Amino acid sequence: MTCNLRRLDAQSLDFEAQLNELLAISAEDDSAIETAVSRILADVAKQGDAAVLAYTRQFDRLTDEQAPSVKALELSRTELLGALQGLPPDQRQALEAAAERVKSYHERQKQESGCHSWDYADADGTRLGQKVTPLDRVGIYVPGGAGVYPSTLIMNSVPAQVAGVSEIVVVTPCARGLNPAVACAALELGISEIYKIGGAQSVAMLAFGTEKVRAVDKIVGPGNVYAALAKKEVFGTVDIDMIAGPSEVLVLFDESADPDWVAADLLSQAEHGSGYEAVVGITTSKQAAVWVAECVKVQVESSPKRAILEKALKQYGRIFVVPDWKLGCDVANALAPEHLEVMTKNPRALLPKLRNAGAIFLGPYSSEPVGDYFAGPNHVLPTNGSARFFSPLGVYDFYKRTSLIEYNQKALRKEGKLIAALADAEGFIHHAAAVRKRM
Repeated sequence: MTCNLRRLDAQSLDFEAQLNELLAISAEDDSAIETAVSRILADVAKQGDAAVLAYTRQFDRLTDEQAPSVKALELSRTELLGALQGLPPDQRQALEAAAERVKSYHERQKQESGCHSWDYADADGTRLGQKVTPLDRVGIYVPGGAGVYPSTLIMNSVPAQVAGVSEIVVVTPCARGLNPAVACAALELGISEIYKIGGAQSVAMLAFGTEKVRAVDKIVGPGNVYAALAKKEVFGTVDIDMIAGPSEVLVLFDESADPDWVAADLLSQAEHGSGYEAVVGITTSKQAAVWVAECVKVQVESSPKRAILEKALKQYGRIFVVPDWKLGCDVANALAPEHLEVMTKNPRALLPKLRNAGAIFLGPYSSEPVGDYFAGPNHVLPTNGSARFFSPLGVYDFYKRTSLIEYNQKALRKEGKLIAALADAEGFIHHAAAVRKRM
């Protein structure tokens, strides 16, 4: 296989077809996986800890002695501290600094996003308002099979803590050993309830509760296809953040951009490994498109992850050449990418035209990994074009809002006839009577 980052001019006959192919991006559906997930959820809902243990033993290849109970799969502080010893000092320093920056950003977000109760009084004494209350208990799924994700623990925990969530429980598939970086993040954040359990059975455990683990109000965090489908199915029993699809990056660039940097940023998402990552460039310069494509080829051919990169590039690797930035921004808005980089001569000039993106990275030094790990904004972002209507995970996702209504006698006598008339119009005679009796 060779590097395949296709270049396509907006004036070519198949431009619209190529764009529609990207708009339809999705990982392969597997009805067998859906059936398996449904069975796991039903078993855990019915059998509790016994089912969680059975599936954990099966999928993690553990003996009864290695996993005698769910309690035995709960990580102790001693285990966390022991795992931490294997972490290089520079990585520990980086994780602690990243947690602090993410916390600082989300504290500002809380102040600016209206996450506060409010009310007001009308002239007749009616009081109306909204009571904003943090969720009581949140579950966080931290992947642990194909990679190591301490940043996921930070990004999902910090906004919940800033919101005031009193209980956070973490599940992660690490029955054969906890990664030191994840242990460091857990200790830094003060999270004490962590279970070495992953997959659909852990999602079911959080959603339904078992003898050992109390049910949560909301489940957040990415996972494999089993965890993702399980989250989708338990929505309604509990809240969830979103269904995470393959990662996406879209880079707007012109001749002022370093093509080697653009190529590196494109490949930073292609390396995720599913093969369905969207790796897209848009440029107004045919020459810049040639330069970037050549740099991608060179970097892929020298990469130890060449096979993974080539698979993603073949599926959804594109560079679109457009006549102007009006069309370029229109295409970007149609794709609504998870990550949108702007590496043009004047990146802020395009910002007003960009409406749909999970996160926007402005300028040559705002590489996507800066946001993934350290800058402060959350890296849990909408995928599969859902940035058209979803927002990044934030403090606001860990609140519930309750309406407040307080009428007095004067106000009800003033408006009661209108209220009863609306009830009559809908045929609800007892709604109307409940108001008329007070008049």
